[in-house]
Amino acid sequence: MRIAALTDIHAASHPLQLALTAARREGFDAMLIMGDLLTYGVQPLETLELVHGAVARDHAILISGNHDLLYRSSPMGEAYRADLADWLRESVDWTAAHIPAGSMNGFDWRESWSTGPLFAAHANPFAYGDWRYIRSAQDAEEAAEMVAVRGFLYGLFGHVHRQRRYDCTAATIFTLGSLGQPRDERDRTPKWAMIEIRGDCVTVESRDIDFDPEDQMHAIRATTLSAATQERLCRFFA
Repeated sequence: MRIAALTDIHAASHPLQLALTAARREGFDAMLIMGDLLTYGVQPLETLELVHGAVARDHAILISGNHDLLYRSSPMGEAYRADLADWLRESVDWTAAHIPAGSMNGFDWRESWSTGPLFAAHANPFAYGDWRYIRSAQDAEEAAEMVAVRGFLYGLFGHVHRQRRYDCTAATIFTLGSLGQPRDERDRTPKWAMIEIRGDCVTVESRDIDFDPEDQMHAIRATTLSAATQERLCRFFA
């Protein structure tokens, strides 16, 4: 089984379009869009249109991330928003003003997804709403124990915007690179991934997107966001 996995899009519609085109060209049995469709980037409406197209054309499975909660009516989302930094709340408010009201409520969101030996969620294998990051070997060991408790051999997550593999005692943990707001100091290239499952073996191969970060920074600076917030958002592409 081949799974095209895309995560942490963050309203960067051009990398998303390139990733969808590349995945369709390569071929897959299932497509996972693993959360955080919006915030930070400044093409929210175009991003939602592409995701709707992936659901209709590719039967994409949508896993909810922490940022997706911010645009859906729920007490959990309201509580999460209350703790945001001012600059991040400004990005959320700007995004919400540029998409139709309720547009994020129409998706068939899932908290997690699994097949065979693989468990997938946006951030980690703990309870939905627990947005702890998997940033270290110790974090991965804790996540691997929960993956094993759930009955799986592999865990697949986004959220950290960095591609890593951790071969832990209880299970193998993969974190994926992002399409929007890349954060890996070693490689700022937007990424998606092809997952292959053969029996009890899971492999993850990263796919780079040829994308000029100057385009994204120019788009951010052309908005009505404050100069301070623009600078914070552009910093991830510099």
